Amino acid sequence: MSMLRTSSEAFPASKDIMSDIPYVLRVEFSHLAHETTKIVGKPIACHKCNGFLLSLDQIQEDPKVGKHFICPFCGTLNIIEGEIVVAGTDTDFVIEPPKDTTDTDTGVPSTGGKSFLALIDVSGSMSGANLAAVKRSLNTSIDSLAANAPETMFGLIEFESTVVSRNLETGEAITLPHDSFASLNAIMESTKKLLDKIKLVNVGKNKDSLKGHIQALRDQGGTALGPAAAMAFVIAKHRDVGRIVLLTDGLANEGIGALEGYQVTPASKYYEDLGKMFLDIGAAVDVVGIASGRGMELKTLGLLPEATGGQMYYVTPNELDRSLSELAGASMLGRDVEVRLVTPPGITIKDASGVSRAVVETLKKEGHSKIGVVGEDHELYFEIAPETEIKESEVPIQIQVTYTDEAGARRVRAVTTKLKVSKKEDEIMATLDPTVGATFVTQKAGEESFGGNREKGRKRIASFRSALRKKAGAAPKSVQAMLERADRALDSEEKEIQRQELKMRELLPSAPSGAADEAFTQNLAQMKRSSKRLFSDEDEE
Repeated sequence: MSMLRTSSEAFPASKDIMSDIPYVLRVEFSHLAHETTKIVGKPIACHKCNGFLLSLDQIQEDPKVGKHFICPFCGTLNIIEGEIVVAGTDTDFVIEPPKDTTDTDTGVPSTGGKSFLALIDVSGSMSGANLAAVKRSLNTSIDSLAANAPETMFGLIEFESTVVSRNLETGEAITLPHDSFASLNAIMESTKKLLDKIKLVNVGKNKDSLKGHIQALRDQGGTALGPAAAMAFVIAKHRDVGRIVLLTDGLANEGIGALEGYQVTPASKYYEDLGKMFLDIGAAVDVVGIASGRGMELKTLGLLPEATGGQMYYVTPNELDRSLSELAGASMLGRDVEVRLVTPPGITIKDASGVSRAVVETLKKEGHSKIGVVGEDHELYFEIAPETEIKESEVPIQIQVTYTDEAGARRVRAVTTKLKVSKKEDEIMATLDPTVGATFVTQKAGEESFGGNREKGRKRIASFRSALRKKAGAAPKSVQAMLERADRALDSEEKEIQRQELKMRELLPSAPSGAADEAFTQNLAQMKRSSKRLFSDEDEE
């Protein structure tokens, strides 16, 4: 099965055909783990649209022009020089070998991305059951990593009113100067000066000593979460850390990023900007909120996992084991991922989903963007549509995924398909897969809900369900069965948004609350819901 799936094998010839049901492309990143044609070298690309040369029969010779090809996507003539490398329909190019993992600024070896940096809230509110649960869960995760991924490098930052990283080789506490807490630049400069003392260690060789460091965690003071996250960014950048996991149970209240009181830099802007910075270095940030009756403003902290492809959990202390086990065992198939969709003129990208809202806007405008980290369960969706009537009988579509693999090599997976163009609705309906559109609509509803407009999200689902029902009577029996399956799954998603909306109306809009944290966590999960998760949930009901 290809990484690229479409909502129908036939594409509407004009925007008036099937206008009430979006035409959607699904990119399944789980296929990065599957072997396909592999080529060491760079594909030949069109200088205008970046579409790749697909086959040798596209190459032409001309006495005046020389060796060239006409781009099948935009029609541009491209001169060919040097080695000829064709993309075919499904090819993985290794364009750069793994790099030397020594940090050029400090001379210290980096982790190469196989890493787990834990940011642990040890403020006074974590005393008792919460901190005990964190210790237990981290120890379980260390055992799991030691058994299943022993080469993983582990790092630790503890924060309360002070922020402390660790030299995990010696146990030495490396304290971030308190006078830097009010400025991101000051935190970054201070952390750079401390980098040679901050050591991550191999989990497999240091399991017992790591568990000793975890056991020594003690609670005290306030919650300098913002400075801790900034310190983590500098460590991640200079040690090539792939995964940062933040565990907290309280409201950030000290230093930049505080969620209480007046801030020169509003917290929402701070975490949004920090999320973009983590995205730029190819690191995923996961947030685990531990339910304790107090609000944590996960809507704001959720900007970190939204931007980077990370996950967010809202759990009780008893549920912490499961969430940390999932994160510790999660496979990152690609870091520093960039996606480009290449289509012929006359086909536009109307929308996208499965990524942060900022990335959606970039994809709509430019057709390509960096999207963060991807794993087995990550899917990206594009809604495309004809701008004018398409005269050709078929159109090519190409998806290019550029990523850094687990070994540190830079690769490009290119998948190309050709869609039959049809003026007949029944031809499009004959191969309709409504589960593709249903997952896209679910993710968009989650995006709208995470942004605070749950009613808009609910109406989006309701409108799509109504459009599917209108088409059901004329659909082939095989498609009718899938339409019913999609409707059941969407019914569950719509009801969940309604339940959240009713609950949110009971809350004070200005006060952080556990109920709001839970709702926004569910919204972010819906925003990233994969088809496998959506329809496996539907099958279980």
